[in-house]
Amino acid sequence: MLLNIITITRDDFEGLKKTVESTKFLRKNYDCVIQIIVDSSNEIIRKKNEEYLNGQKKVIYVWQNPSGRSAAFNYGLRYANSEWVWFLNGGDEVRSDLNYDCFLNILFQNNSDTIIFQLEHIQSKLIPKHPELWSLWPPLLSWIPHPATITRKYLYDKFGNFDESLKIAMDFELWVRFFSKKVVVDFISIPIARFNQTGDSYKLIRITKKEVRKVIMKYLFQIIKRNLESFIIIIKALVKTR
Repeated sequence: MLLNIITITRDDFEGLKKTVESTKFLRKNYDCVIQIIVDSSNEIIRKKNEEYLNGQKKVIYVWQNPSGRSAAFNYGLRYANSEWVWFLNGGDEVRSDLNYDCFLNILFQNNSDTIIFQLEHIQSKLIPKHPELWSLWPPLLSWIPHPATITRKYLYDKFGNFDESLKIAMDFELWVRFFSKKVVVDFISIPIARFNQTGDSYKLIRITKKEVRKVIMKYLFQIIKRNLESFIIIIKALVKTR
């Protein structure tokens, strides 16, 4: 299996429906794509979700008692058996103008550990550019677009899943942890997903400061070490050019 799309949802039938409708072409036309839905909705919404998803092709539906977003992400990973994993939350969408053949061909032929594409903000219709090359490490401003970043499944097996002690900044912690392990990352300036700015994910971004500081302090040594390594490279280059 090439790609698992993992979607977490809670009490948001319309948001889930938008996400699933946006993935329908991929699931219907490509055997290498399966979507995993992790639902933590109340009984009424859960029933609506189950009835709607019952007729969907290549969808694995599981329900989990509400335990936080990190736990939902990790629960979805239990069911993933693909080479690549794409987290596309309820309310977010695959771009309708995405060149699916090109997109999947990139996954087939890519040798990196992670691919960071671009993301469109649904309400503002903005597509933020990737940062300048020199500022990519460390990713301390949490610029990495979670719904447009696709990772190898083996990274979670090797370096661990989402930190369930974090309620909000779990993806920020994951990127800092992965990137501190010298994973190979590709940056491709093609927008593949649309991010729902009015959804739960966007609201939570506003209150991440405390957890972000906690993550930075946790990995401060690795961050300093990586920057020192960069400085050493500069010194070596200067010595060689004398």
